[in-house]
Amino acid sequence: MVPFLAARARRAASWLVLPVLAACATVQPLPQLASTPAAFETTGRLAVRQDQRSDIAKVRWTHRDGHDVWVIASPLGNEVARIESTAQGAVMNANGGTVEAPTFEELTQRVLGVAIDPQLLSEWLHARADAGGPAGWKVSIDEVQDAGAVKLAKRVTATRGDVTVRWIVDSYEALPPT
Repeated sequence: MVPFLAARARRAASWLVLPVLAACATVQPLPQLASTPAAFETTGRLAVRQDQRSDIAKVRWTHRDGHDVWVIASPLGNEVARIESTAQGAVMNANGGTVEAPTFEELTQRVLGVAIDPQLLSEWLHARADAGGPAGWKVSIDEVQDAGAVKLAKRVTATRGDVTVRWIVDSYEALPPT
């Protein structure tokens, strides 16, 4: 009986050590940027609420020279959709089907019920709250991070009418130009 209890105590102690080790883990430092990069990759969580409808997703957005790739995952991390957007149009692959639209904004209008302009999202990401654009968004940069000469948003809230978009940025990486 005593060996059984001793093994159990060791296991319990090991579970207590895990949170301490996790707290000591280093967080990836924010890049130090001289100017806003033309290409970047960011990950985070996006919530869109309109009337009684609410959509929440994890997002990885890669932006390069007019080509955007959005990988959208459930809150648990399962990939549910992939959107590729260029000047020629936007294509979303999800659930074995494909949705196409002339622009990213039109695609998000069809899928989410609200048109979202990726150029505005880029402005918000780079902490430009005054970038409401012609679409009339009211933007609040709720938390900002310094990345050298560039400010990066950590949390953004944008509203237009009955639509609220909340974006929490988890990571950001400047990519080399292609």
